[in-house]
Parts: sequence; structure tokens; C-alpha cells
Amino acid sequence: MELTKKERLFLYNQYEILKHLNPEEKEDYEKNQEIVYNGFKHNYNNLIEHFGEETPEEVSEFVYDVLQMYRCINDSYYSLCDEEKEEYNKLNTTFEGFDGNEEPQYYWYACFLLQKLKIYEESYKDGKIDTNSHWNKIDRYTGMISRWKEVRTGKYDKLSLENIRYIVSRY
Repeated sequence: MELTKKERLFLYNQYEILKHLNPEEKEDYEKNQEIVYNGFKHNYNNLIEHFGEETPEEVSEFVYDVLQMYRCINDSYYSLCDEEKEEYNKLNTTFEGFDGNEEPQYYWYACFLLQKLKIYEESYKDGKIDTNSHWNKIDRYTGMISRWKEVRTGKYDKLSLENIRYIVSRY
């Protein structure tokens, strides 16, 4: 990583401000100031060690597809007649999250969409959501999305009970 003198000056000043805003972190900010002030290029990566890796576009698109699929399933569920609703176990239509350890990019992007942007609120249960499934979900969601795309006619169409069952089936 390369930093111009101007960028180093900006970073130095930002760390100075942060020392006053977060006095408990003062020592760390002073170390970072020393790195940028003296131009210790070898240690520039220390300045960004807490930054996450970039999330690939295909990860973002997949998470959106999963959440959109669940939105479609939920909207469709509520459109079913009472008799059909009784036949169907509502829990099968709840977004189960991603594994925070094994699927971290998917997990963090879902957290961002649901908790920071506060979209796809139908994924919440009683006003809360647990985005960590503690179990790999990508393969399951891939199959579900494939089945969803098979039966739908448009992005916002209503699904029949039979279609919902087909999408959420595990086999």
C-alpha cells in the first residue's frame, strides 16, 4: 500500500481526533500516528488489519436472491386461504441465516442488509432476527433458489401452497 504525504497527514490528524473521542484507545492511535508520521510502509497494513475483505458481487447477489425468495414465500403464504395455511407449517418460511464461521461473507452481508439497512423486515420473527444459522446454508439456499426460479413467473408473483412446499422441500 502506498500513501502520499497528504494522505499520511490526513490519517495522522484523524488519529489525533480519535484519541480524544476514544481515550481508552489512545495508545493504539498513537502507534498508528507514528506509523503514518514516519512513513513505515511495512506497517501500513497494521492500519487496516480490522478491515474485512471485499465482498464479491456474486455473494451480494446470492444474499439478495435468498432474501427476495423468502419475501416471495412469505407474501405468498399470507395470500393462501385459511385451510391452506393450516396445512402448512409457517416455520418453514423463516429465513434461517448463514453460518457466521463457515459462510462469513454471506453472513455479514445479510447482517448489513437486515440490521443496518433494515430491509426485508418480513425475515424478522417477533421483531428479532438471528442471522447466524450455526450451520452451512449455501447449498440448501442454492437448491431452494433453483426450485423457486423453476416455478415462478415473475419476481413478485404469488406462489401456490404446492409451489411453496416444493421450494422449501429438502430433497
